[in-house]
Amino acid sequence: MSDYDLQTLLVHGGERPDPYTGAIAPNLVRSKTYKQEFGVNSKYEYSRAQNPTRLVLEEKLACLEGGGRASVFSSGLAAEANLFLTLSPGDHIIIPSEVYGGTLRLLRNVFVPYGITYTQSDLSSVENIKKNITPNTKYFFIEALTNPSLIPIDLELMDEVSMETSIPYIADMTFCPPSTMRAFDYGAFAVIHSVSKYLSGHNDVLAGVVITRDDKLHDRLKFLQKTVGAILSPDECYRCIQGIKTLQVRWEKVSESALEVASYLFDNEKISRVLYPGLESHPGHNIAEKYMRKGYGGVLSFEIASENCDLKKFVDEVQRDGIVTYGESLASPETLLAYPYTMSHGSLTSEEKEKLKITPRLFRLSLGLESPKDIIHELGRGLEAV
Repeated sequence: MSDYDLQTLLVHGGERPDPYTGAIAPNLVRSKTYKQEFGVNSKYEYSRAQNPTRLVLEEKLACLEGGGRASVFSSGLAAEANLFLTLSPGDHIIIPSEVYGGTLRLLRNVFVPYGITYTQSDLSSVENIKKNITPNTKYFFIEALTNPSLIPIDLELMDEVSMETSIPYIADMTFCPPSTMRAFDYGAFAVIHSVSKYLSGHNDVLAGVVITRDDKLHDRLKFLQKTVGAILSPDECYRCIQGIKTLQVRWEKVSESALEVASYLFDNEKISRVLYPGLESHPGHNIAEKYMRKGYGGVLSFEIASENCDLKKFVDEVQRDGIVTYGESLASPETLLAYPYTMSHGSLTSEEKEKLKITPRLFRLSLGLESPKDIIHELGRGLEAV
């Protein structure tokens, strides 16, 4: 179905009407066990290995990314963990200087003790990347849009380095779903998503996926999926399938809202810094403009100017009427205000946060589907209070 437009693939990719009933919604199959014939290998044997509802989701996700095969897991970090389990003791990977705190915690506290090493690198130039390569470097693991600074990575540059060094790159596309860009178009070896975010989009699912066009990696991931058992339940698979159908319209809406809110914050004297790739003032705007189609997403970060402001009072006033919620995560229908200093990057040291400019006055805002004017009103009330 790859010749169809994305919006059509969002609705129909990986799905067919049921051949027995004609039902157009996918079947929700909760059975853990399947009837088999003696001496015959069955497609479905036990749901840890494969499940019909999970297969529909995997085929849909692979279709959206433009090909390859997908393996879904019980969360974004579970997907990362299973990906890192394809490495062996002594292997080395290169990751961005700014990376999700959960990824750093996973590598530092789980995989380093088992002999996996990593180097954090500035990925803005070929020279910076190459100087961190070792004889044991197996791949580059990047985030297409970093969190919380929202700096885009130049995927063509990564493809260039990958081709020159024969070291593949794997792209975490959580902040850049297929509605805006596809890493396979720029030479990625594999793509990973926290499906919990934009793809499912309704704040009711934890899920992750790894998609690759490499048969060896896919087979290894399928073995790990069955053996480690960090699988996604049929019910959550079904909710993901249904949520994905509205990705394009959600993406365009939150992108419009985020640009409006970011512009408001940029002009507010009580704000010292606004990070949103859709603003020309953002250091990564030109790269974002090169790759991101139909908007720059619904997430922005901003820093309150006053070093002596009452942060709790600000948060309390912003969420007073229940329109904005102070909480972790992003890309839900509800607008979420997060605090990277103790939330997404809470596991980093004070020195690491300072280096990344993750200050105690920095907030991240994920725009939902509400009116941006109402969100601006709530933020304005909070800023007036400090």
